[in-house]
Amino acid sequence: MNLRSSLITTLAAFGRDRRGNIAIIFALAGTVVLAFVGVAVDYSIANKQRTKLQDALDSALLAGSTAGKQALDSGSGQTAAIAAAQNAATAFFASNTSSVSGQLTANYTINGRTLTGTGSATATTTTAFAGIIGYPTLNLSVNSTANATTQPYLDVYLLIDISTSMLLPATQSGITAMNDHTGCALACHNTTDGTDSYSYALNNGIQLRYQVVNQGIQNLLSYLNSNSTFKTYVKVGLWSFDSSLTRMAPLSASFTNVANNFPAPALATDDAASATPFNSLIGDFVTTVGTAGNGSSPSSPQKLVIIATDGVNDPTRAWVSDTSLRPQVKVFDTSFCTSLKNSGVTVAIVNTPYYPMTWDWGYNATLGQPGSLGGATRVDDIPIALSACAGSNFIQASDVATIQSAFTTLFAKASPVRLTN
Repeated sequence: MNLRSSLITTLAAFGRDRRGNIAIIFALAGTVVLAFVGVAVDYSIANKQRTKLQDALDSALLAGSTAGKQALDSGSGQTAAIAAAQNAATAFFASNTSSVSGQLTANYTINGRTLTGTGSATATTTTAFAGIIGYPTLNLSVNSTANATTQPYLDVYLLIDISTSMLLPATQSGITAMNDHTGCALACHNTTDGTDSYSYALNNGIQLRYQVVNQGIQNLLSYLNSNSTFKTYVKVGLWSFDSSLTRMAPLSASFTNVANNFPAPALATDDAASATPFNSLIGDFVTTVGTAGNGSSPSSPQKLVIIATDGVNDPTRAWVSDTSLRPQVKVFDTSFCTSLKNSGVTVAIVNTPYYPMTWDWGYNATLGQPGSLGGATRVDDIPIALSACAGSNFIQASDVATIQSAFTTLFAKASPVRLTN
């Protein structure tokens, strides 16, 4: 056999031999698998970069919305406010995309009281593996929208319960201390020589519900007074109720004047004076508040009613001897809430809770009786009824800090800054 024939025979035999093909197939398949793994790694890295880009865009638009809102609230015109928003968004984005080389496009518009920022951001990330198949870079793109509601013109109606029951201690421990040392949980201010239970509470640092509400209101007014925006947009009026409804301070941006006119606690000189006929008083107050506007101008203010109370209607203390009157001592009739809401008014209630006093016959004869709204007692009915009235604006509070926080939260709700997309 010549060399040519021998070579042909050898090649033919090699072609028929399948023993080494698996190595070739694995080499080819392995290349493809590694390529897919590499692309997956590139995609994972790019996705993390995209998340950083989205966060930077969201934060930039929020920063711009906040700056624009502050400009508007301080009295700047729309053009200046939009410029402030765009400058703030651009600066914030630039300082928060060091790990991603991104480009920002942000636009702000104003419609009524709403400042809206829409934006997009793009960036390019270099791949480590996808370049093998023709993709040396990946383009990233994100979008977002943020809204800011400017501070509305707002009239705030403070309605403060100063009835004798507000002279109960604000905590259960305070009630116990008063009862142990004076024989009565109520801080009655019925003498002027410093020997009454009211004086005992003051001299021994026992905070009464009246004092807690008073200090909470004072702190709220100080908060409003420290912000020039509120002085421009907000007016506050003060009303009190015990046996009667009294306007203590008319609507005004002079918050100091309102603070200086906080009412003194009620003095119970007889059955009528110690009553809290809230249900018969509230109608006149609702009429005084009237209809709310959209907050776009001083002549069309939004309206917020804040009621600080223990929530009890007591038409007359004559129930002490006239047992037929005792069923009327219970939580307020809250139908007035519907009237206010139908007029566009926001209702908030800060409730200083009534603590059970099961050793007291008067409590057991009235508020300690079974509830009719789902509560075990009439006291338990109070938060049920008041929360149904005020919804998320119902707050139970027995200390100054919680009351002040509740008030300031209500103001923050009026002009939020938020992402919408």
